[in-house]
Amino acid sequence: MLVTAELPAEFNGPVGYFDRWLWFALLAVLVVIAYYLATWWLTRERSEPADTAPPPPPAPDAQGRHLAAIDRIETEVRSGVLALRDGHQQLSETVRSYVDLTTHLPARTMSLADFKRTAPGQLADTIELMYPPEFAPGEEGRAGERFDIAVERARGLVSAWR
Repeated sequence: MLVTAELPAEFNGPVGYFDRWLWFALLAVLVVIAYYLATWWLTRERSEPADTAPPPPPAPDAQGRHLAAIDRIETEVRSGVLALRDGHQQLSETVRSYVDLTTHLPARTMSLADFKRTAPGQLADTIELMYPPEFAPGEEGRAGERFDIAVERARGLVSAWR
C-alpha cells in the first residue's frame, strides 16, 4: 500500500467534499417543505366558529312592514304600475331584507349558490323561484307565470320566519 508521501508529485490524495454543499442541500429541502406547509396552511378551508349568540330580535313591527311591502308590490304589478321583472326584484329584496334583519345571514349580499349552501330550504327555494325573472330579459324567465307563486311564498316566508 502506498502512503501519500510515497506518491509521485503528479498524483494527489483523495479530496473530500466541500461540506457547505451538504448544508445547502439541507437548506433547500427545508425551503421546499416550508413552501408546501405554507401553501397548505394558507389555502385550507377554514371553518367558521359557530355563532352561539341568538339572532337579533326583529325590529318592532318588522314583519308587518315587510308584509305591507309585499302587498304593495303585488298591487303595483297587478295594476301595471310596476313591471313583472321589477316586481320580482322588489319581492326578492323584501325577503332578503327581512331575513337579514331577523337572522345572522347576510341575505342582502348572498348569491343563489350561497343560499342553496347555507340557508334553510324554504328560503333557498323562494329565492330560486324569483331568480330567473329577476335577471332574464322580457318573458324568458317566465315572470308572469311565477309571480303569483313568488308572492305567496314571500308572504308565507315573512309570516312564518322567526
